[in-house]
Amino acid sequence: MADRTHNETENSRNGRHSDRLTFFYRLNKCEERSRRNFENFTETITSDLQEHCKQTSRRDNIFVYFEYTQEGTLWVVDDKWFADAIHNFAKKYSIPLQNITFHGGAASLEKSYNTWHSIHRPNEDKIKLRHTDFGLWLYEKNNVYFDILKFPKEAHTNLRTKKFNCLNANLSIQHRIAFLHYMWKNNLLDTENNLISFHYFHGMHYPIEEQYPIPQELKDILPIQFDLKGGWEEVYKKIFDSKHDPSVLTDWNKTGDYSYIYDDCYFTVTTESGECVQLCDQFCEDGLDEYFRPFHQEMFITEKTTRPMLYLHPQILYSTSGTLEYLKSWGFKTFSNYWNEDYDNETNSNKKLQMIMDVVTELNNKPLEELHEMYWDMMPILKHNQNILINTGIEKYENNVFPLDL
Repeated sequence: MADRTHNETENSRNGRHSDRLTFFYRLNKCEERSRRNFENFTETITSDLQEHCKQTSRRDNIFVYFEYTQEGTLWVVDDKWFADAIHNFAKKYSIPLQNITFHGGAASLEKSYNTWHSIHRPNEDKIKLRHTDFGLWLYEKNNVYFDILKFPKEAHTNLRTKKFNCLNANLSIQHRIAFLHYMWKNNLLDTENNLISFHYFHGMHYPIEEQYPIPQELKDILPIQFDLKGGWEEVYKKIFDSKHDPSVLTDWNKTGDYSYIYDDCYFTVTTESGECVQLCDQFCEDGLDEYFRPFHQEMFITEKTTRPMLYLHPQILYSTSGTLEYLKSWGFKTFSNYWNEDYDNETNSNKKLQMIMDVVTELNNKPLEELHEMYWDMMPILKHNQNILINTGIEKYENNVFPLDL
């Protein structure tokens, strides 16, 4: 992405608005960015705008652009969704709402905002919205990451020793607790025949455990770690230790060499960062879950979805309902000719989880030789998806990273 400081003020490129002032802010400059207590960025990083407003009463020529594409949108600012803070900010400084743009990372941003607006601010104007799918942007060939990526142009033809991989570094994301529970209940934590990780650490409390209790016999085998060993700090140091020039802003978790995993199994079971209904459950202790449910969705495409594509791997995807259809809109192909993908249409989390488990169980029961044959039969799809990921997204992203009307 283009690099600009978070407090840049610039004249418009449009000569018809030579007195136009644009204030650009990156939310990754915020010090507190936890989901439950995201700092009020409209106040903490806008000091230059606040100072400008003290100098003049004119507001129609002020345009504000907030950018935070690295994460989804489930952030609480002062016990409300972040959009509430933006609307309050506009009112406090008398800035027209239509002059404010928020550029986020969730494909569902506009839908969530429009529903939130109809419920909580129906008599006010709307802000402008843009989104960039981080996972799709990450691996395209014009990206700064691309030159350091290691990925196969062709898959090896040897029989593989494992059936699937399912990688879960962070169990503090609530829906993965539910996923772990279902994997255990369906006898799919088969670490001899599969590459599975659940980095769970004793003593940590997750509210969703009340709905999906982790039996003691399951806790006794956690964490499940096949490659990264050790406690929380040790594992995360290995995952996020930069292997390259730190100015490139990269880390092993996104751009490291994963061939030792993908080359040794036939399909991936992906647990994305967001599953819209169950993400709300992390706020059940605060009572905010009922506040979020009527409007919030979290379709956030990360490297967890796109990395298997880069490595010529088919996947079963546990994410927000409709994610597969969204990927198809980009030109990707999915695997409905090989297994049931109806789970993507299911909005009930428990039903969806069981539908996914049924698919994984069916595939896990196949011998390696049958999976090998199936894998090579779908190779045209796998190469198509890798090509789309690397090449097709470029034009979309170059046109979408920054608006032409800044």
